Amino acid sequence: MNRVRPIAAKDAALALPALRELRPHSPALGDEPSFQRHLGATRAEGYRLAGAFEDGRTEAAAVAGYRVMELLAHGRILYLDDLSTLPDARGRGHARALLEWLDAEALRLGCADLHLDSGVGPTRFIAHRQYLKHGMNITSHHFAKELSAKELSAKELSAKALK
Repeated sequence: MNRVRPIAAKDAALALPALRELRPHSPALGDEPSFQRHLGATRAEGYRLAGAFEDGRTEAAAVAGYRVMELLAHGRILYLDDLSTLPDARGRGHARALLEWLDAEALRLGCADLHLDSGVGPTRFIAHRQYLKHGMNITSHHFAKELSAKELSAKELSAKALK
């Protein structure tokens, strides 16, 4: 049986094991104080947590991290930052239950859509099937560029030289 409920910031440690499965290299998930600092920084952006809980298990079997955003292209949306299930809890409907809960939460908060970005590659195929089964569509490609201070400084110098 999975019960989905919001996870308050003071109880965020309940989400750590599942989130570490999705983002094992994130410094924000290294320990509870680091995660609390991260939550403090993202609270202003509206980041929230919800978890699917099983009987007999203290931590969340699966976790969703989400926020409401206002986008020019789509209006008010609920954006799903993170969705992860503990390996030993997979296949028991936790991700589906969280996605259904997020649909209802999005409607409650006046959102028109549920959005997420997902990585690509063989390790993500099961997640992609879950999103498609949930009625989500692939509507765009997400592009990213890692920036370094050194690169920015060189570009700023070049721009000043052209003036």
